[in-house]
Amino acid sequence: MSAGEGDFVPTQIHSIATFWTPELEALGPPIYGPTDKVAFWMQRDIVRGVFAPSERLKVEQLTKFYGVGHSPIREAILLLSSTGLVVHEHQKGYRVAPTSGEDYRDVLDAHQSIYRLVLGKALERGDDAWEERVVVMLHRTQKVRKVLPDGEPEARERWQLAYKALHRELLSGAGSPVLEKVFADLGNRLERYLNLYAELESDRDRDHHAEHRDIVDALVARDRDLIQALIETYFASAKPIRDSIMKRLEEESAKPRRDRSPARPPATPGKAPRKRRVA
Repeated sequence: MSAGEGDFVPTQIHSIATFWTPELEALGPPIYGPTDKVAFWMQRDIVRGVFAPSERLKVEQLTKFYGVGHSPIREAILLLSSTGLVVHEHQKGYRVAPTSGEDYRDVLDAHQSIYRLVLGKALERGDDAWEERVVVMLHRTQKVRKVLPDGEPEARERWQLAYKALHRELLSGAGSPVLEKVFADLGNRLERYLNLYAELESDRDRDHHAEHRDIVDALVARDRDLIQALIETYFASAKPIRDSIMKRLEEESAKPRRDRSPARPPATPGKAPRKRRVA
């Protein structure tokens, strides 16, 4: 669906709702009801590029897309408007948030700063039960195969959710739902930039599982200096990806305004996501 189009025409990127399974649900954050489920699907679809930057979010079209009623869609849009993924325009309704180099740099800096802050608090406050949860999550995520965007979509989503789940558990030791939500929202915004603009070839041979094991081993040992050094190395290792994102964003900003949406697979009849009815 492109901004300005009258008909709802999704891209070839299938909605997460078309392959939502108990296995994926176990890796995601807690979902307590239909509205939360729809909000999570929409969040992941925005992050994954099903909906493009600045694309209008029309309730009637989204009810058909997700196979749900109007109320869950409206409520989900309102929930997402507080995350930075959706913006409201006076008298025009809601759109997917736009992207820019300035926003990317700001989100990246805030994301890393919040990570350091919350991890520090987790190391101070986390108890043995927290350590056990982290170790269990590490074991669970080590079984998930790393998949890049050129792989099977559901397997890619499983990897991305596993990656996020481990870091979410790492930071949960801080015992601060407020900071954890800020971090999660920034993480989703950052992940969207990665999905839309990144060149990930440099990431193909990176052993995230080994890096995660080292981080968790340092956590269990409560070696604060080591874990902080490992996190800094972890951040630094992604520099080629960050550079590729900035390069693409600079290229996008040089285009005429109407042509600034990132390239996406074209809509193809018969390839639209299936409808998924929410219980």
